[in-house]
Amino acid sequence: MNIKNEKILGELVLNSRVPLNRLAKKVGLSREVVTYRINQLKSKGIITNFHAVIDEEKLGYLRNTCFIQLKGISPSKEQHFFDFFGKHEAVTYAGAVIGKWNVVFDIISKNRKDMDKIVKEIQTKIKNNLEIFAIAGNTISGGYYPEKIFATSRKKSEEQAKPTKVDKTDLKILKILSENARAEYSELSKKLGLTANAIKYRIKNLEKSKIISYYTISVDASKLGYIWYDMQIKLIAGEKEVEKFLKQNEKTIYHYHYIGNENWDIDIGIIVKNPEELREFIIKFRENFPEFVKIHDVYIVLDVIKENIAPARVFKDFKN
Repeated sequence: MNIKNEKILGELVLNSRVPLNRLAKKVGLSREVVTYRINQLKSKGIITNFHAVIDEEKLGYLRNTCFIQLKGISPSKEQHFFDFFGKHEAVTYAGAVIGKWNVVFDIISKNRKDMDKIVKEIQTKIKNNLEIFAIAGNTISGGYYPEKIFATSRKKSEEQAKPTKVDKTDLKILKILSENARAEYSELSKKLGLTANAIKYRIKNLEKSKIISYYTISVDASKLGYIWYDMQIKLIAGEKEVEKFLKQNEKTIYHYHYIGNENWDIDIGIIVKNPEELREFIIKFRENFPEFVKIHDVYIVLDVIKENIAPARVFKDFKN
């Protein structure tokens, strides 16, 4: 890929709401050329969306990752299930995978009782083709850092979150920005009937409270020549050492440490150019932690069905 395009992608991964003039200055191109290149990256399917990452926990919701193994399904039936997860209002992420599982997805819920209700609904929908349904448990640590693909890093904010009350107007702003982080103030003003300054003030409060964690883009890594694997491991000891390794390793784009699952504790996202690079990663991982971990499973993420889409469940509940 062209080095300038890589720089543009790297900057947008860090902040997809960055003004075009500032982005152009950072990558050493004119505003017009940057606009053209972004449009090209979108038309080629490399950039799939621009979105605000919302901390649902600060809005009173829990997030759980679920894994499904299906049986006796045709490609058309599998696609039917993919469409179901893509449209489900409680699902904020869904991926089609190959390995032990067919689908991996995240759900948000108000509490354990609410989560059980959502899980039961999903199980009922797919009961005739359901082989295994697993819930990873509650996330206690981890991180998501796709910026590693572009050899850059996100600066961790040391500023403490400032509590703020969220009203219906704030929720409308969150919905728009989670669907299109590049929405301009004039567009927001027209949709919400507020002045640009009033909207700027509200967005700033949502950022300071860290309800908006950051702005980023979704990138189809396969279009850049990468294969996305996920590795599930059982942690025996050395939690701090393992997490430090995963944060620093250039091939890991996320890791999440769970409690409550007896088979594995940590999910690791690995981006490589070929299976040989995956093999090298696993060998290095085992050499570093021969007694700390056991590998439970490795699977390929084929396609992202839904990612960081506006959490419809949140907006619907608030409206009701």
